[in-house]
Amino acid sequence: MVVVVTNLSKAIVAAFRTFVFLFEVLPTLPSRPFNFITPTPVVQKLVYPTPKGWAEGDVYRPASPGRHPGIVVCLGVVPFGVEHPQVPRLGEALARSGFAALLYWSPNMRDFRLDPDDIEGIALAFGSLTEEPFVDENRSGLLGTCVGGSFALMAASSERIRTGVDFVAAFAPYGSLSSLARDIGSSTSLRDGERYPWAVDPLTRKVFVHSITALLEASEAAALRDAFERGESKVSADGWSKDAQAISALLAASDSDGAERAIESLPENLRESLAILSPVNYLSDIRAQLIAISHDRDDLVIPVEESRLLRTQLQGRAGLRYTEFAMFQHADPTKRRLSPPRLLWQLSKFYFWLYAIFRRAMR
Repeated sequence: MVVVVTNLSKAIVAAFRTFVFLFEVLPTLPSRPFNFITPTPVVQKLVYPTPKGWAEGDVYRPASPGRHPGIVVCLGVVPFGVEHPQVPRLGEALARSGFAALLYWSPNMRDFRLDPDDIEGIALAFGSLTEEPFVDENRSGLLGTCVGGSFALMAASSERIRTGVDFVAAFAPYGSLSSLARDIGSSTSLRDGERYPWAVDPLTRKVFVHSITALLEASEAAALRDAFERGESKVSADGWSKDAQAISALLAASDSDGAERAIESLPENLRESLAILSPVNYLSDIRAQLIAISHDRDDLVIPVEESRLLRTQLQGRAGLRYTEFAMFQHADPTKRRLSPPRLLWQLSKFYFWLYAIFRRAMR
């Protein structure tokens, strides 16, 4: 009987904290009432190691005493900059709803590049956060949005922290950089076994171009970036290295077959680089008790099929929570107008996806 009452009370607290977070983080919902009944969060700096030296991040934590579940938030590529008001709003929302949250910023992603160093960087940040006296290391995890969600999944598999990550949540991640490269190259996305036109978001193309050209010698990388960012469909690669010629052919692909041929023609070292940055290759090493993945069906930055790929690979895995929405435009609910009934339905789906995370943190 005592166990039942305890579980019920934890479920009620988790439900309330999920409401707090939802109202605090979504700019379309009124957050002021919850500001009056939740203490103002404490914000402090945390210095932690990275593969390339030391970094400093902001930790948002509840003002109440005791140990709280920790969460490292992997924000990914944020085009509006670190000073955007939505960034501290996210940290404060997590703190007001009971988490001690470290916002992880990647210099690589600020430069629009995906770098495997960030996998270990996130793991190191998580290790440092969970050593803080106000964090309960047994109830802590990772949260990421967009490519940050992909890196959160990969970091959760790190031998350094895999047994300590209790939950990992990814919002609109990609699953395979190879499949995403095919979509970008062909300007199509796969859905239900068929390909449909996809107007590739400029940010998606920029990150992909910067990431794959980062594998080249500096002058070749700069030339390819400049050419494709000017909108040139083809670049003369005569006299360039084999890697540069292969990457140029991939970036110049105009359909799915051409993109597939270009990917298959990549030198082995480049194919390995794509594999190293693909979460599907890390899933078997994740030990988290909860893996929560969500995606908007009409996401313009990362096609929903990328999350569906992850769901397929995780099928049968205990603790998987997968949800699709029709409310966001890549994590931004302000860009879509929905009727009140439909909005309420989509918000409820988002709420219950979040609740799974908050309930896990309440155990």
